[in-house]
Amino acid sequence: MKIMYLLLLLSFGLSTAALAQQPHKLGKLTSSKLDEVSGIIPYAFKPGYFWVHNDSGDDASIYLIDSTANLKLTVSLEGVNVVDCEDIARVDIRGESYLILADMGNNSGKRDTLSLYLFKEPRYEGNEVDIQVKREAIQQLRFRYKDHKRDAEALFVDPKDLTVYIISKRDFKSTVFSFPLVPLTDTVQELEPLLQLPFTFTTAADITTDGRYILIKNLKSIIMWERKSGAGIITTLKQPFKEIPYEIEPQGEAICFDLTERYFYTISERPLGLDAYLYRYDY
Repeated sequence: MKIMYLLLLLSFGLSTAALAQQPHKLGKLTSSKLDEVSGIIPYAFKPGYFWVHNDSGDDASIYLIDSTANLKLTVSLEGVNVVDCEDIARVDIRGESYLILADMGNNSGKRDTLSLYLFKEPRYEGNEVDIQVKREAIQQLRFRYKDHKRDAEALFVDPKDLTVYIISKRDFKSTVFSFPLVPLTDTVQELEPLLQLPFTFTTAADITTDGRYILIKNLKSIIMWERKSGAGIITTLKQPFKEIPYEIEPQGEAICFDLTERYFYTISERPLGLDAYLYRYDY
């Protein structure tokens, strides 16, 4: 799988590297705990920190890094077993900041029911190394696709109405699904296709805290939509988009806006020991 990614990236990179703008390289990942970073979201309580997580092979954990990509804190989710976490998102519920860890990777296409894990965002006091979120403080949200099994690595939550949006990866055209986050339910949500996008291999997505801008990325591109006042997400994603010049990463599967909505950031896995960096982009 890693070799396939690298071959794809080489073929993309030869044609696009000359067009890519130079992002700000903030820091290199060095922690041995962070070999397969697949999601990123900014820390809500202090600028310059980010939550990241690994994909398949890791347990149910998230990691706080600083703006130079140094690991500061490990947070484990008690009593949660995950298979392949592929993205992380934030949502504000009744004035409280929550995180969603998305165990929705399905490379082999064998998983029928997938899960999101919702919990209050932990606070970092500056002296902890490892903390744990108790099982009773974690809500499991289960879903399946109504038509057939899929792999997905990208999700975001619309801050205007708290609807979760999931974008598939391996469909010929990446497909958008959604379900309401609240009221919280133990029922397995059945998701129907809502929209096909004009690209494939989507690996990450995010939305600004005011819901105005949406980012979706795949291996070679970052695409952004500006949402008009009063427009829904699906209506917005049907409109023309802007492709932002992107510096190809070894296996770029993570993107997020910052809380001020001034920049966005990417970070990569480290396939075959390649270096991965935290990048900041203007837009």
